[in-house]
Order: sequence, then structure tokens, then C-alpha cells
Amino acid sequence: MSAANLARSLYRKVADAAERHHRQQLTFAVDPQRAANPTIFFLTPDHPSPSGGIRVIYRQVDILNAAGFDAYVLHHRPGFRCTWFKNETRVTDVAAIELRSDDIVVVPEVDVDLIPNLPEAVRYVIFNQNSHLTWNRASDLARFYLADPRLAAVVTVSIHNTDMLQRAFPACPVRRIHLGIDPSMFHAGQAQRPRRIAYMPRRGRTDARQVIEILRGNGVLDGWEVVALDGISHDEVAAQLRTTRIFLAFTHQEGFGLPAAEAMACGCYVIGNDGFSGREFFHSNFCARVEVGDVLGFVDAVEEAISSEKNDPDWCLDRGRRASEFILDTYSPARERAEVAALYDDILQAQCCEPVAAG
Repeated sequence: MSAANLARSLYRKVADAAERHHRQQLTFAVDPQRAANPTIFFLTPDHPSPSGGIRVIYRQVDILNAAGFDAYVLHHRPGFRCTWFKNETRVTDVAAIELRSDDIVVVPEVDVDLIPNLPEAVRYVIFNQNSHLTWNRASDLARFYLADPRLAAVVTVSIHNTDMLQRAFPACPVRRIHLGIDPSMFHAGQAQRPRRIAYMPRRGRTDARQVIEILRGNGVLDGWEVVALDGISHDEVAAQLRTTRIFLAFTHQEGFGLPAAEAMACGCYVIGNDGFSGREFFHSNFCARVEVGDVLGFVDAVEEAISSEKNDPDWCLDRGRRASEFILDTYSPARERAEVAALYDDILQAQCCEPVAAG
């Protein structure tokens, strides 16, 4: 191992140890008084770089407050707020609050190890946006999905997640909500588009390089611009997708598959991996699904699309329009708002009927 790699490895170990220590020390103050209006706190990682899952949490807090609930993003460290996207979301931190027995704490699947830190009288919801991350912290933490009377619900965002969680925890109360895609940002846009292919190299970087180099070496990409969407804002991603004909989806195991869905909403012909959760919207009449790791299958699908586009200049446009209509109808902000409000109304109503006794 080189000195540089050794230094990076040592840095990661020190950082991981510091994070574990911080998590073990995280404590929640308790207010023994009950309140007329319970508060819903979404425990949220202090993530300084773009994360689709954290954007979803911020948006759902906004939805709840707009619907008349009292909700906050609850970060670990004092003063932290995500600044990598525009928001005016209500944010607080663990040190600044006192939990009451009628409050609800929404815990992401990556923070389930913090549930033992919660006061015994406080109910919690697990917001599992990617079922494949369920066991990342430790396998024994799965007990929090089972016979804990404090568990109000497990909430997830796709059919695949729901099926996986119900198979793993048959007695678990799983509720699925549909994520909303903003049509003001992600829409089909202009009819005429340059010959542009876009992809996101953050996931599936190795496969992406192999596919693109094979296509480029065979001359298939002659006359086409290939754009890597990396290191740019969410608004800039949307603007690029609105002027792209083909989007290449490289991924492995997704909780939903938001990049591909947003590309479809923008009218792109999407080729690639559905990440399993994306199977509910990867329909063959407007996109091409490729098995994970099938580099040659990916190459074949791109070649077929480019060949079809040569014979019919509207080939990608027609399929992209169909994809956009399906995505924006199925995953509308109005549907997300209604489902999120109904979900937490049900949880709070059930809590009023069956309060948890203090331990």
C-alpha cells in the first residue's frame, strides 16, 4: 500500500471512530409534560454534500408544516443546515429540544442504531428510503422493526422496498408513499434537442466508462455529445436533462431511482439499470432496461437507440414524451402531499387512542 493510500485509510478509520463516538454520546432531553400539538421530528444526518434522501426529508417537513402539522428537521450537531440546495425548512438540532411523550421521532434507515438513545416514552417511525441499507449499521438492530410497541410505522417509497421489508419483517407495519417530482423543474421542455447523451458518474462509474469507451471506439457516438452530470446543482441537472435526448442510468441497488425518474420526467429516453426499485416505472414502451453489470447489453441498447434515431429523428423524443407523462402523473407533488399528510395524521390519531406509557 502506498503512503498516500495508507494515510487515506488511517484518516477514514479515525473519522469512523470519531463518528461512532459521537453517535454513542448523542442524547435526547425529555420534557415530562404533554402538549396539545405533538411535534414530528425528522432525525437527519449532517450531510454536507448532495443527497437525494435528505432532500426528501426536508421536503416532507415542509409538506407537514404547510398541512398544519408541527414538524422539524432534527440534525445531530448544533447549527447544522443543508446548504447545498435552496430551502427555508424548519431545522433544529438534538441539543436544542426536549422530547415529550406525545412527540414522534422519524428515524432514517441509516440511523436506526440511535433508537436506543430515544426516551422510552417516545414513539418513532422508521423512514426507510432504501431497504438495501437496512442492515448497514448492525444486523441486530433489526429488532427495532419488530415487536417494539414504540414503533408507529415503517414508511418507504417503492414497491420493491415494501416487498423486501415485508419479507424480512412480516409483522412490521409498512406504509408506502409516492415521492413527488417537481414539474416546474423536471418537464419535457423544448421539442428540439441536440444530440446529447447524459449520465451521472457518481454511481456505476466503472460500468459507465466501459460502455462509453466501447461506443466511442466503435464510432457509435460520432456526432453525439456525452455529458457527465457531476458537481452541479439540482437546478443545473434539471436544465441539462431538459436538453438531453438519451440518459444512461448506471446504478446497483436503489430505494427508488430518482435520477432515472427525473430524466424521464424531462423527456429523456432512459437506458440502463433500474436498481430493482425502479422496475415500477422502467416500462419498455418508453425506456430500455439493462441488467446490472451487463456492459455489452448496455452497449447494444445504446446502439439500437442511436440507430433508431437515425431512421426517425423523433424516435427518442416520442418515447421521452410518453415517459414524462407517466412519471409526472404517477409521482406528482399533489399525491406526495396528500399521502404524507394522511400518513402522519393516522399515526397521531392512533397515538391519541393508544398512548405509550413511560418506562
